[in-house]
Amino acid sequence: MLLLCSANIARAETVVVTLDDLGDALNSSRSEPDAVGRLLLEEIQRKFDELDLQLTGNELLLQDVVTDQTVEDGCTSTVIRNLTTDVALAGDTGISIGIESLFDPIELSLRVAANVNAVGRAQQIFGFRVGSCVEVASDSFDFSAIGPLDVQLDLSIALNPEWLDQGTLRITPEVTLTGELFESDITVDVDDSLLRGPLESYIQDEVDDLFSAGTLRDEVTDLQTSLNQSLMEELTDGFLDIELPPSDDDQIKALFDLLTPQARFPLTAEFLRDNRLEIIAALIFEDDDRITEILEDAAFCEITSVLQTDLPVVPAYELRNGSCVLADQSQQGTHYSDISCSSPFEYYPTSFTDFCATALDSQRLGNAQSNSFELQRWSLSPGTRFDLGALPLEGKNQPYVQRVNFKNAQGNNNGNCALEMRIYKDSPNTQNLKPMIALHGGSWQNRGTGFLGIENMATQFVDQGFAVFAPFYRLVHNSDGTAECHNASFDQLLTDVQDALTWVQQNGETYGASGKPVVFGQSAGGHLAAYLSVRRPTEIERAVLFYAPTDFTDFGGQIIRGEYTNQTGLNIMERVTGLQPAEFDLENPIVIDNTLPAVVSEQPENYPPMYMLHGESDSLLPSRQSVRMCNGLAGDVENGPVPFDISMSGVVRSFNCDDRGSQLHLIAEGEHTLDLCISDELCAAGSPASAAATAEAIEGMLLWAAADSLSDMNDAESLSTGGGGSGSYWGLMLIALLIRVRRQIKYRYQVTISGNQIRVARSR
Repeated sequence: MLLLCSANIARAETVVVTLDDLGDALNSSRSEPDAVGRLLLEEIQRKFDELDLQLTGNELLLQDVVTDQTVEDGCTSTVIRNLTTDVALAGDTGISIGIESLFDPIELSLRVAANVNAVGRAQQIFGFRVGSCVEVASDSFDFSAIGPLDVQLDLSIALNPEWLDQGTLRITPEVTLTGELFESDITVDVDDSLLRGPLESYIQDEVDDLFSAGTLRDEVTDLQTSLNQSLMEELTDGFLDIELPPSDDDQIKALFDLLTPQARFPLTAEFLRDNRLEIIAALIFEDDDRITEILEDAAFCEITSVLQTDLPVVPAYELRNGSCVLADQSQQGTHYSDISCSSPFEYYPTSFTDFCATALDSQRLGNAQSNSFELQRWSLSPGTRFDLGALPLEGKNQPYVQRVNFKNAQGNNNGNCALEMRIYKDSPNTQNLKPMIALHGGSWQNRGTGFLGIENMATQFVDQGFAVFAPFYRLVHNSDGTAECHNASFDQLLTDVQDALTWVQQNGETYGASGKPVVFGQSAGGHLAAYLSVRRPTEIERAVLFYAPTDFTDFGGQIIRGEYTNQTGLNIMERVTGLQPAEFDLENPIVIDNTLPAVVSEQPENYPPMYMLHGESDSLLPSRQSVRMCNGLAGDVENGPVPFDISMSGVVRSFNCDDRGSQLHLIAEGEHTLDLCISDELCAAGSPASAAATAEAIEGMLLWAAADSLSDMNDAESLSTGGGGSGSYWGLMLIALLIRVRRQIKYRYQVTISGNQIRVARSR
């Protein structure tokens, strides 16, 4: 079989992968976990067809027919008149193909457990030589060779990849072949021959020699040499060049969408462009380890510093030689928040390298036992300076941050899951602040990029007078966090979040915050914020929900009806509920407990106001989740103020959910994480106009969250009820331009839109 395959080695010097091919591969890898394996099986089937190998039932049948072939040439000879050989691979024959990495060999292992059945008729010619051969007699006879054959063949192909330039990958394959004979018990039988005994003995000796371990070893060695020589001959100088298409925005966006769930750090367009070749190669070969290595490399973290912006810091002071002077914030020690050095706090510096070391380490991020000397000391986290939101950070102060151990939960193997909470403030000793609980996203199973989204928004909320309390919680999977925090039940996770609320109630005043907290969350964090608002409504002031899953029953119904097919989302729901898509049960307690709009709709006046933002193009979480919550706040989930149809006629649609200040803003082009941008040109919100509308909605949210009263926030003139958008298209383009300018100069712009009138006020 391998000899036959060797004749079909590709002769092309260069394989060109088109942009369509690449796009199809990226798309299929998102919806089909083993896309490469599927394509490989198709290729194997094509090879079977080329080699005339038939798959019959559970057996692979190889048939060979020989006619009129002289086995021995001489005056006394044997001629095979006809011979039919069937080799049937038994049902337990195994073919395994392993492609672990582009940088590791392709391994093919073939365990040949075969039944050999050869039957034929031959003629034995007897003669002697007198000048020429003189035939004196002949004898025709039937013969057979039947029995089992068990052979192991292992083929290893090292690809030896090398990038020649920004678009060409050179593959220089090298073959290693080994074999082992486990069993050979083929019995020869000769019928109707005068020389039956000698012939059987002769043929048996030939068969035994043919299928001996020594012969197999020699054949395998010769075959390996032949294969490598064929590669050198068939491929120019023994290598194959694969050309990939040049980078464009669509390709980078596809990579961003695909990799973001795995990344522990914000992905930049520049990083994806610089590393796209290695990333694409790893994706093609499903090299998850290499993807993880790329995304968690320290150099990757350092590169993302380009996303940071310089922010002023409320000054701190220190005592030096008996005088109160500006503190050197590159040094740890006792600092003071006032110029008279009467309000002390303990401070330690966090370098960008230190920040990266924690952010990239799943064992440290969120673990209160790591770097325990930092606990209850203040620092300045570089994460709060990442300008990766649709709304820029310019004009804000960088907040101070403190880590505390707010809960010790019993984890796996009775270990301690030490949960960290981070507190963000404008200055360590500031008083009279409003409390905000910010809950990170990450599909209830990751912390990395989800928590960086919280740090980005913490800067915005602190600027509005909040003390932000950001807790970590146990996770439903084992890909992030310490082992003790892995594989938590969903109920345990929800308990952690409720305990975080209790901790803030008991300790908020220590950090200068009093009153009922506002809760905020993105994606899974948005669900947790909604859960607190519904299950402990009298203890929550307001809720801000960004693209939040709120209705597990409706989501499950879409899965059951086949209306939702996003594989990533299906995998998430399976881990949360333990239910596979084909077995999704709407009566599952987790599903019922997290069907929040139905609970709210029964007595909506008993629940805190909510501000919701969702993209109508969200492929991970349908925007109807937020629509149902808005309608629930109006008292009718199915027939509330927001229609379920998706309108792409405008940029943004905004709705009053109730008369108590609840709002929903739907961004037509917005994808999941629509409040994040990887560059000015590539935002999850969509076009520049859509990104501007998202930024405007976030600015409105900040004012809404911080307002003393919401009585004036439901201005019917400023909220669309049909879908034309907030302001004119040209007005949104103007805002997009202003946002870009704000990334370059340190001015703040206050944009006010009423109808088609736009007013812009600027201040330093």
